[in-house]
Amino acid sequence: MSINPFLMPFLFDYHDLKNLDELVDLIIASHLMTGHATGFGKLIDEKILPNVFGTKKLDSSFRKIPPFSESCFDEIDHLIVREDGRKQLLSLKAGRWTIQLTMAVQLNASFKEILENHADSVDDIVVGVFYGTSEELTDKYDILRGINRGANHSVTDLTDSVSVYAGREFWSWLNYGESCTQEWVLQGIIEALNEEKIHKTATELLSRFKTSVVEKYESDIKDGDSMSWFKLLSKING
Repeated sequence: MSINPFLMPFLFDYHDLKNLDELVDLIIASHLMTGHATGFGKLIDEKILPNVFGTKKLDSSFRKIPPFSESCFDEIDHLIVREDGRKQLLSLKAGRWTIQLTMAVQLNASFKEILENHADSVDDIVVGVFYGTSEELTDKYDILRGINRGANHSVTDLTDSVSVYAGREFWSWLNYGESCTQEWVLQGIIEALNEEKIHKTATELLSRFKTSVVEKYESDIKDGDSMSWFKLLSKING
């Protein structure tokens, strides 16, 4: 874990923590949440979409095949060939804050290149957002389609060929318009958790992890019964 020694005094007071054990609980939870979010993205990207919905993941092997070896396809995650033969490219995003301005402009340029130079490989492009609603997305999702709102960015209007779907709209689009698709995905996740009883294993592992973190930092952060933030600073920063 990477611990910011300047942030720890604030977190300790802000969350009204009483001791090192409670601080470690907070640090571990924060650390694991980042991993959980990344892991969920990989689950959807590498397992659920290809195995349940029949998409073709653009993995390293697939990206060796022209034209997908070109850099304009770097932000494309899946190829979907519909029952009517229509070819759609999917770029997956986790949520409303996933892309910033620079990426939005770069996506617009890449999508433009794909649509102009590789029309035989794609009919349209979709940017899919796992959760939330289209109304909640930032304006960066408009910019990648070539829509300027306010500032005039150097983008091309691609609204006829590039769409953005979020939340229920995304899962419905993925599954030929079936509006209950997201409920089915969630039900599958819940059933898998109940079957595996992951909490039993996780509880033991988290307890051992917490003990090891407390032991590692106890002598370097505690001064008697008090927290010594300067000792922690010295341990981390030298």
